[in-house]
Amino acid sequence: MSHYLSGILKIITIEAFMALLVIDRLTGDKWEREKRLGFTALVTVMVFGWTNWGTGRNGTSIGWILAAIAVVWLCNWMVRASLGTETTERAKRFAITMGNLGKTFKLPAVATASILTGVIAVGYCWLGVRNESIAWVHQHEQFHFYLGAQYQKEVGWFDLYTATIMADRETVNVMSGVQKTRDNRTFEEIPVEQALAEAPRIRARFTDERWESFKADWVAMAKAWPWMNWQGVMNDHGNSNSPAWSIIAGPIASLVPLTPQNQSLLGCIDLLLMLALFIVVYETFGFRLASVALFMWACVPVVFDYLAGSFLRWDWLFALGLAVVFLKKEKWGTAGALFGFAVATKLFPLFFGVALLVRVGFQWLESKKIEKSWIAFGRNAAIAGGACVAISSAMFGTSAWSEYAQRIQVAQTEKFYSNQHSLKTVFLQLVGPGEGGLSSGIFPPVIKQSLPDVDIKDYGLGFLLARLAFTAVVIVLLRRASYVEAFTLGPLLVLTWLTVNMYYWNMLSLLALGLASRAGKHYFLMLLTIFALYITYYTYQHLNCGFAEGYLLAFIFIVLTIVIAVFELRDARRAAAPVT
Repeated sequence: MSHYLSGILKIITIEAFMALLVIDRLTGDKWEREKRLGFTALVTVMVFGWTNWGTGRNGTSIGWILAAIAVVWLCNWMVRASLGTETTERAKRFAITMGNLGKTFKLPAVATASILTGVIAVGYCWLGVRNESIAWVHQHEQFHFYLGAQYQKEVGWFDLYTATIMADRETVNVMSGVQKTRDNRTFEEIPVEQALAEAPRIRARFTDERWESFKADWVAMAKAWPWMNWQGVMNDHGNSNSPAWSIIAGPIASLVPLTPQNQSLLGCIDLLLMLALFIVVYETFGFRLASVALFMWACVPVVFDYLAGSFLRWDWLFALGLAVVFLKKEKWGTAGALFGFAVATKLFPLFFGVALLVRVGFQWLESKKIEKSWIAFGRNAAIAGGACVAISSAMFGTSAWSEYAQRIQVAQTEKFYSNQHSLKTVFLQLVGPGEGGLSSGIFPPVIKQSLPDVDIKDYGLGFLLARLAFTAVVIVLLRRASYVEAFTLGPLLVLTWLTVNMYYWNMLSLLALGLASRAGKHYFLMLLTIFALYITYYTYQHLNCGFAEGYLLAFIFIVLTIVIAVFELRDARRAAAPVT
């Protein structure tokens, strides 16, 4: 399907979903069956659209993807039946069977059903891979993350490209035409010969056995993907995951030989994690809220193109989503441990915890009591995070985390990319030199952050004040939030303090979940506007207006948050006013 037609269909689907949300709010408990069918249909369409309308990658069978709907439904039914949510006789008999089977292994019925669900899902993916109905490989991504995970200790965050060029020259020499590569210490392009000046140091990081293994994996990749644009790969930005990510990804990459079928199977891991997450979210939050979260997850642009078919790129979202679930269940210790892992594997989830901490602070000011649940969350988060640091340091060396810190710093200081959401982009557009601020509207012809003579370092104090001011706006929204709602406001602080590419913004699924569960018309308006943001995005792209989509979305997001904070202040004052 053409990019143009795909965008039009997604715009129509988002508009229909927004209309259904309005109808659902206006009609209350009426027409439950019809509305449930509507939510199911629209979420299914959007998830199907997320897969590039069934084509997936590399000729994945449309029929196989459509059949996955039945597999997902079966998995969901099994979990719900084991929990007693499904009340039919068949469901009751299934729950009894799971309970009896669980007694053998000393497991509750839901755990037994979950294991069986996992076996079915993995088996479905395995069969699809083996008969080539699923070819779910993002080769560009898997080059970085398969090799980056397996050889984390040797190549770190900065030496994968040079090591690959070295291995290529000793073997198949398919990159003879590659003239430049990216130095990931600076993100500057440099000549290959300059990069190879580091060859003795890089080779010394490998034992002879590991070097031969690295070369063998490289040869397997080069032969499997002869059409690959290796010049483009060598100009990417390398592995962005932390040492904690490699604790899990490294052993998996080492155990799974590099073949096309195995690479497709690795590409299914994230999909299985998301399947498991949203089944649990549906069970915990109910059909409507989970539908909103899943729809938002699927409608965020470019996520599929950048991440689908990669290798374990949603471990952080899986952990964060489960943390939200366990907060809802008031199992703070478990939520804290999952949050600690999410922060260790990706830095930006930290701001979900900061949002929760602010809400806890408000509660403490009112009660002057420290709840045991808060301590359990913080303690387990620290234990999980500390364990990740300790284990990864033992596996990859104590320098791994200092290298990773360097990698993060480079990412935060690099120049503008059109698929980034950040307060920084909006701030520079408003205060930077020359025209192009508010006078040019939300579709400026030039994004100042992209100009070579515009540097955020020149506006250090002003930018800090802008960040603090917008943080204060977010704090207004946190004041009366529940703990779950506060935790899910984390993306607003990510927008404020970090620069994150759009393909990580499916974290907005958690924000949508929090907004949809929150009382107040203004929060419902905010939820609708976030969906409308992506209608604007797709429309902007199809009009070929330029490369300002990241600025456009960030600008509207910031204005929207400020407007909703004004409404929240008004409602809070009304609630606090004495009754006369």
